[in-house]
Amino acid sequence: MSDSLARCAIGFIAVLGLFTSAAVVAGEAAGEALPSEVIRTLRDLPNLASSANVKRSDTQLKRLVQKAVIYSSAIREARYAADAAQQDIHAAKGGRLPQVGISIASTAYTGEIPSVSRLDRPYYGVNATVPVYDFGRIAAQIKGREAAFDASNARAAQQANLIAIETVTTCLEYTKQRALLFAADDYLQNVQKLADMLTQVTEADPGRRSELVQARSRVLQATQARENSRSSAREYRIRLDRLVGQDNSTLCDGVDAGFLQKPDLDAVRAKVRENPQVKAFNFDYESYLRQLDQINASRKPQMQASATHAPVAAGFITNSYYQNFTLSVTMPIYDGKVLESSERAALERARAAAEHVDLTVKQLDTDYRERYELATSALRRADEYVSLLEINDRVRKDFFVQWYALGRRSLFELLAIEQEQYTLQQGYFTSLFDGMMGVANIMGNAGQLTEME
Repeated sequence: MSDSLARCAIGFIAVLGLFTSAAVVAGEAAGEALPSEVIRTLRDLPNLASSANVKRSDTQLKRLVQKAVIYSSAIREARYAADAAQQDIHAAKGGRLPQVGISIASTAYTGEIPSVSRLDRPYYGVNATVPVYDFGRIAAQIKGREAAFDASNARAAQQANLIAIETVTTCLEYTKQRALLFAADDYLQNVQKLADMLTQVTEADPGRRSELVQARSRVLQATQARENSRSSAREYRIRLDRLVGQDNSTLCDGVDAGFLQKPDLDAVRAKVRENPQVKAFNFDYESYLRQLDQINASRKPQMQASATHAPVAAGFITNSYYQNFTLSVTMPIYDGKVLESSERAALERARAAAEHVDLTVKQLDTDYRERYELATSALRRADEYVSLLEINDRVRKDFFVQWYALGRRSLFELLAIEQEQYTLQQGYFTSLFDGMMGVANIMGNAGQLTEME
């Protein structure tokens, strides 16, 4: 009886060394896995979703999105395009104003021209033109360019949304890979400790070498799993550097809590037509309609006034100038169907833009519903994994005592329960962060991420 108690005591000591110390230091030695205190926070869903954590998450998320928007070349490009479209408006409005020009010249003559008639100083001329009536051609051009400017602004806003989504989801994916690296480290250290213990056992009992072979085989598998997790974490770290610059990965710390609360799907769907993608195509449609109006106006008479101040006989009578005012009307009679073809092209572009609006609305609405269902399902699975992890953790400790102290479990069963614990941790972190990324995508497409900028 005393021998059995002693063996049990040894077993409990081993359990503490195997399952407690390993859980604390797992992953931290690598310097890339999440710290153990962060893992404990992620495993405590009610605390993670607390108002204090959510508030800190929102603050960190704002910093992250601001950094990504400032750093993004794509957003700057979109904003430059919008600035150019604004200058196009000014250029179109200038068409309503008088266009004034001046010319200065000096002429030299040779031959039998009396010196009194020769030019002895430069002469100049001034001319001005202004549209009088154009049946709304310039007005349509201005409205079309204003619509194009609004479309450019909408595309810049959409580019900001895309950058915010990519940055946030990359951050979440990076954190997920670091959590998986922690789990892989934890698994490796537990299996390695088993192998180390068996190495000592087989020195006294060579007949158990087959168990040692199994343990070492699991060590190799665990090592490979850890290297895969480390490689994935580094891959997402590189992607993050591209989005927010070098050495800014700490911006990802703590952004996760804000994505545990699912958005109001009905409210998001109700505002689908306010999405920048939809707005951009609506403005494109408006721009093409105004282009159509401009072409229609070009078919009609265009009245223009012009005035001229010029020398009567340039080069001969130095100080004599005349003034001329002209009112002219032009109208195309035959242009080889240029205007007709341009009109049809503008009409077809407008129809295509209208169809694109409807298509984008349907795609966004479908995407919202699909991502909401996926996020809901993933977060529900994560909640189920919490209880499974707690149960399995108690079972594996019991298994170890039964194997080491009582001899009632085989090494295969012990290795299997370790593998099960690792698989459950993988499932938990994958489900948790997949759910968060689904919520982040919905919020990003609804413009809620860039509202924090």
